Amino acid sequence: ANIGSKCGPISSCDDNKRRIAVTIGTSAAARLCLPLEIDTSNHSNIVVPFGLFCYRIDKSTLLLGGALTDGGSIIDWARSLFNLQSTESFAECLEEVSTMYDDRCNSSSLGLVMAPFFGGERSTGFRVGAECCISGITRETTPVHIVYACLESVVLRLSAILKLLTGVCSNGEHILVCSGNALERNQLWRQMLADCCGIDLVVDSDSNEGTSRGVALLVAKNLYNVCSFEEHLVVLHESVPDLSAAINWNKASLRQESLIQSVSSTWGGNGT
Repeated sequence: ANIGSKCGPISSCDDNKRRIAVTIGTSAAARLCLPLEIDTSNHSNIVVPFGLFCYRIDKSTLLLGGALTDGGSIIDWARSLFNLQSTESFAECLEEVSTMYDDRCNSSSLGLVMAPFFGGERSTGFRVGAECCISGITRETTPVHIVYACLESVVLRLSAILKLLTGVCSNGEHILVCSGNALERNQLWRQMLADCCGIDLVVDSDSNEGTSRGVALLVAKNLYNVCSFEEHLVVLHESVPDLSAAINWNKASLRQESLIQSVSSTWGGNGT
């Protein structure tokens, strides 16, 4: 998926920014390719922080990243719960969520806080016993508030992964290249992610079927000795971060981390 979305191991392409692939489909993930040959004499090993996974794509490329079990599946749950299955009803709900987001970016108000772990937690804590929790519900809470919390909670967990990734590769600038139907079709979600992380986010014209495209490129590399995955991005949509929203996103991140730490002792299995 990384190779297919033009986020291969070339660290500096035509945009002079290191590309990080961010995907939200049913699940969600953020991943970064790094060029590193297998060489037992190579002492410049990458230190992988707890919270991320790391494995090889091939003998010259590492894949570093994190994943969430629940991404777009959370929105599917909310649509089913609140009978927002039709395109029209969901679009109307998203309009209200968008208005709510604009209002919160311009004020100090904070809403619900959610730990989005319907299927356990993978990155960053790997607590398989984790469960979903929503805090702050009152009589005034509406479906719009819940949908907002769902979108926000996934953004915050992806942001936690991205902070670890950019910490490993702190030299130079980064750009997020998005894929996955849930993210590609939801402009608001893309803008929220860009604002939260403070990193430009783009949709590339070749983002469809990124996994299949990546397999084809890897086969071509091995069959025809293609040395580089470097490709130009053809930007269909771009989300530029609103830096004025950073304060509220930082507060939201602290609230979510506090909630997770507070309730994790109640989770069974490996939840603690």
